[in-house]
Amino acid sequence: MARTISSSEAKSKFGEIMKWTTEHHDQVIVKLYGEPTAVIMSYAEYEEVQKLRKREQRRQAWEALEKLRKEVQEKMPSLSAEEAYRLAGFSEEVIQETLKADAEMARKQNA
Repeated sequence: MARTISSSEAKSKFGEIMKWTTEHHDQVIVKLYGEPTAVIMSYAEYEEVQKLRKREQRRQAWEALEKLRKEVQEKMPSLSAEEAYRLAGFSEEVIQETLKADAEMARKQNA
């Protein structure tokens, strides 16, 4: 369970706190004037948080691209998905990756 300390304690025991976070694989919440202000965590845990953030950013970008593709395709229903992606301004690399992902999702849904 995460520990909570004051900013003055964090300042005076910073080395100990860093060691504790690494040994216990847990975080230390630092309060400033009684309000949680910062978190000290191990670098390994920070890397995991960064991976989760990037995954969420990709998911959001994917949703935005899908929405844009559907809008273009609704306005021009005779367009193929590939043509819709091109009109939406996607790069060729992104188009090919997206078509591949679309095919994989369709395959999984039909399995």
